[in-house]
Amino acid sequence: MSPSPKNNPEHTMEILKTIHKIMQDKKCEEIAILNLESVHSYLSFFLICTVNSAVQANAVAREIKKALKSFKLPHKETDKTGTSASSGWTLLDYGEFIVHIMTPEKREYYNLDRLWRDAERIELS
Repeated sequence: MSPSPKNNPEHTMEILKTIHKIMQDKKCEEIAILNLESVHSYLSFFLICTVNSAVQANAVAREIKKALKSFKLPHKETDKTGTSASSGWTLLDYGEFIVHIMTPEKREYYNLDRLWRDAERIELS
C-alpha cells in the first residue's frame, strides 16, 4: 500500500501534478486545487475542473482513474450514487483526494470554490 499523502509530501505533490496534467491535457477549464487540511479534519484535497460536455467529463475521469491506479489509492465507486457525467458532475473519491469534474452550470450552482474559500489554493504550472 502507498504511503498516506499526509505523511509523504512528495507523494502528495506527484499525485496532484498527475491529476492537474490530465485536466490540462484534456482541455479542462478553471482548474482549482484546494488544500482542505487546515479547514476540515478528514478531507485533504479537492481538485475541481470545468468541462463542456459529458464526453469530455468521461474522458477526463477515465484518464485520471487509469493514471492513479499506479499510486494504489483507495477508490470509492461513486457512480452508484448518481454522480455521473450525464448529471453534469462527476465525482472521483480517492480518500484524501476528491476530484470534481463539473459542467459550467453545476460549477456555478454548487460553487465549491466559494464554499471552501478558506482553503489554501495550490497553484501548479
